[in-house]
Amino acid sequence: MSHHLSVRWRPNLAVVALAASVLSTTVGADGTAPHVIVISIDGMKPETYTEPGLAHVPTLRRLAAQGVFANGVVGVLPTLTFPSHTTLITGVPPAVHGIYNNRILDPENRSYGAWYWYARDIKVRTLTEAVRARGLTTAAVSWPASVGLDVDFLVPEFAPQSLAQLRPLSRPANLLDEVEAARGHMLPWPLTDAARAEIAAWIFRAHRPNLMLLHLVDTDTAQHDHGPRSPEALASMATADRHVATVLDAVDAAGLRAETGIVIVSDHGFVPAGRRLELNTLFKGEGWLQVDEQGRVVHWEVYFQASGGSGFVFLKNPDDAKIRNRVRTILDAVASDPANGVERVLSTEDLRAMGADPRASFVVDMRSGFYAGGGSNGLIVQANGRGGHGNDPSRPDLHASLIMAGPFVPRSGGIGIVRRGSVFGFRGRPMNRWRSRRCRATEAAGRTSGGAR
Repeated sequence: MSHHLSVRWRPNLAVVALAASVLSTTVGADGTAPHVIVISIDGMKPETYTEPGLAHVPTLRRLAAQGVFANGVVGVLPTLTFPSHTTLITGVPPAVHGIYNNRILDPENRSYGAWYWYARDIKVRTLTEAVRARGLTTAAVSWPASVGLDVDFLVPEFAPQSLAQLRPLSRPANLLDEVEAARGHMLPWPLTDAARAEIAAWIFRAHRPNLMLLHLVDTDTAQHDHGPRSPEALASMATADRHVATVLDAVDAAGLRAETGIVIVSDHGFVPAGRRLELNTLFKGEGWLQVDEQGRVVHWEVYFQASGGSGFVFLKNPDDAKIRNRVRTILDAVASDPANGVERVLSTEDLRAMGADPRASFVVDMRSGFYAGGGSNGLIVQANGRGGHGNDPSRPDLHASLIMAGPFVPRSGGIGIVRRGSVFGFRGRPMNRWRSRRCRATEAAGRTSGGAR
């Protein structure tokens, strides 16, 4: 069965045809419905598939040539994995969906460094919920903030100590057992991207979900450890390309290529990292932060939450004008010294406009080559890795990726720069304006495909 969509393309709107098809296409008389597979390659910059010869990614280049691709996607602040992925499946910024960062705000570490693992923390309706509400099936493998996500087949992103602890968090409870039975031996631990792709491929062959979400993470690790554009980083992109091919092979094996759209995304780009700014050192000196002999926070009035290439400043009492003004004076003084690596200081009003964490009073955005740190024993220290992210999403090096291909997408090439919240055009509610009809997008796409900016 062929499904087509009416899509009106605008220069500031991403290609939404595939996700819209899942949300709005009516199941055909023969009982068939479209399929969409979304694969996130963590930290992949658009240059991976737009710059000839940079990386060996034949699968990604072929998909881009067969459909449409963004020359960059402007993400959210901070440009981190968990808030970015949640925006991808909600269409709203962190201030609205509630996944403000990778880690929860916990200065005294009472949660032992907990991340936003749980889908219950998402405050708005997700794409997966909208798809299931239409009676269609969904799956997610290692998608951030997915423990307890309302999908039919789930292997969540989590950090347990063993595979045995991950099994009961998966859905159905015997899902990983079935995957292992099919492959003839146990899955590796920790899970590798090869294993994640294999799990996703098995789910698609066995259950044919209408929407599949897959998150590949090794590309992020390689760039953190070795830096963007390093030989190791480029090799990780080539490996991710093969994992994408593994999933596409499963689509072919199921005989569903003509009914399946493929969306390749990333959450952010990457910049070099060298030195680290640790503003809690100054806050401790002001008496606003107290630590024990091990350096653990035991009391705070002002706290700097490091978020990669940016850091969020929180006041326990945001209405204390005296402390707020003193903090602003300190931040401006730090920013005035180029040796500290501060690009700019963002105010509460700036954060509101960008849709960032509404609880924060300020954000310190770092220059390329600098990172934010949460320590309190020195203002500038050496960073651990060679690459990072988390900075202002408007910077070209922090732009994320988007490729869409399949029967629902016209072959239109590059569509310029798009915004993260528009990738699926989903605002926490179904989009009734999308209708199943012969696609008129090709003509409209021709009016915007040259809109790079």
